Amino acid sequence: MKKLITVLTMTAAMIGCGAMTETSETERWSNNKVVMLSKQQVNLESNLWIDKMPKVGETKALVSEQVVFGSLNLSSPGQIPADLDVSKVVIKQGEQVWLLEDSDFELRNHSEQQWEVAFAWQIDVNTIQPVDIAVELEDGTQQVWLSQSNVEIDTVY
Repeated sequence: MKKLITVLTMTAAMIGCGAMTETSETERWSNNKVVMLSKQQVNLESNLWIDKMPKVGETKALVSEQVVFGSLNLSSPGQIPADLDVSKVVIKQGEQVWLLEDSDFELRNHSEQQWEVAFAWQIDVNTIQPVDIAVELEDGTQQVWLSQSNVEIDTVY
């Protein structure tokens, strides 16, 4: 009887965790460019590009991956909460997903109303097709996802 209760408890816990992950995925890709966090509205505007400008002394790499540069702008009509932190950036194209942890990007504070998440990441992405971007924000009490769909990747020559 004890084994049956243990098995049922474990099954219920696994089902609960599975449902939580599914909700998290749904939240992540909901194309929600504006969220309320600590009573402040925070907006996301994403800019991605690849740099094909030739550089002195640089030889062409023999890899299919290219460096994608990103500038993800967080803005607010009021003050962005000082305790706000960006913990993850996710780039998705079709079935491919690339996860950038906080050590893979730089959080720049331009003003109290304007922050930027900047990165340069080497990935095998199709630059002709748009990508989806998701940014996880944390303020110590809650975690929310900002996302933007169909972000074009520009090319700089």
